[in-house]
Amino acid sequence: MRVGEGIIEEILEDGLAKVRVNKDSVYVVCGSCFGAERVVITAHNKIGAQKGENIQYHVEDSHLIYGSFLCFILPLLFIAVGVGSGYGIGIELGYNMVLCAIGGAIIGILVSMGFWKLVDRNISAMVDSRPCICKILESEENDGMEEDI
Repeated sequence: MRVGEGIIEEILEDGLAKVRVNKDSVYVVCGSCFGAERVVITAHNKIGAQKGENIQYHVEDSHLIYGSFLCFILPLLFIAVGVGSGYGIGIELGYNMVLCAIGGAIIGILVSMGFWKLVDRNISAMVDSRPCICKILESEENDGMEEDI
């Protein structure tokens, strides 16, 4: 289990809260928010933390692995299948194999993006991978994040 810290920005319905975390937080290490200094995530607020409080949250390792698979491995698999298919088609039809492989890679990228578009919401509904707020921290435990509120 990975642990990170943040500040409650907003209390949502259904026991959820928006939490502002540092860019180098455990939950955003993939760099999905490259240009942002602070990132806002939605977390389960089972302990009843209030807006402005410094909190600690945890993320299950399995959720990080699952997210990494969807973000990195699955697109690479689609690209590899596209390259292999393009290369095979190039050999079979007598075309330039390198150009066909590049075309297959491009098609693999497009298929990967289309796949994500189709199943992203369905997967999110099936697997709740949101972090869970586990502790309210004292003000001095926060590394200067309250200055930006």
